[in-house]
Amino acid sequence: MLRPIVVAVLLFLLPLPLVGQVMLLIPGHQSELVHPFREAGVTIPLAGSGWADGGQMLPSLRGVEFDRSPEATRKLFYTLVMPTERPVSMQAEWLNLYLDAVARRHPDEPVILVAHSIAGVVARYSLVTRRRPEVEVLITIASPHVDSSMIQLGDFFWQSPLGTYTPLLSQTDLQQLLELYSGISPNQPGNVLRWLSHQTHPDIRYVSIVRFSDTVVDPVLQDLNRVADLRGRAEMLLSPGSHALSAMDGTLLAALFSGQFPSR
Repeated sequence: MLRPIVVAVLLFLLPLPLVGQVMLLIPGHQSELVHPFREAGVTIPLAGSGWADGGQMLPSLRGVEFDRSPEATRKLFYTLVMPTERPVSMQAEWLNLYLDAVARRHPDEPVILVAHSIAGVVARYSLVTRRRPEVEVLITIASPHVDSSMIQLGDFFWQSPLGTYTPLLSQTDLQQLLELYSGISPNQPGNVLRWLSHQTHPDIRYVSIVRFSDTVVDPVLQDLNRVADLRGRAEMLLSPGSHALSAMDGTLLAALFSGQFPSR
């Protein structure tokens, strides 16, 4: 009679199994960078704080491929190859393919989406158009979330890093970029931001990292709390610097999941 009680006590004292976390780093459009999160140094502080580098996820004729074998670790991040010049809806389809692949490779593990710039819009589009129970957190960095006259297609396009490279673009490339940015410009039919503002967002953790010195996307528009369905539900963190990614973003992400910024 005593033995079952002792076993029960020992089981109670054992630490509970820890659920792993998978972080997906989704790039916005930075045409001068091939792998923006890596080249900007975002992954270095993450790796230094205990997040294992799972490598790159990329599309192939067989679906989604991983460029390295999985690691047995509690915290893992992947960087994604995305068609960043294509419209939001198409990018969301790619993101869904990546999420399906992650769910197969890491079943029952919560997924954290970290999206820079317009990728924040892509991630929201994916979450409201398809049920994604594996996603528990969405973090956006310098993303435009509200349709406003403060976002003008010309300003957003020419003041962004794209403006420097437009003389080097072919007519096809330029048309693709215009399709992408017209989707978030006001007074455009099918404005994605306006449509998203009327959608129900899933009950997950939302964090907006707001660049208060951003000259590409007005900082006021980067706060997810300005979306009607997310008002009062999102955390907001102010970050110095310009619109582009930097190593500081990796430090901030690491701090978010080390308990320094507890969730609401």
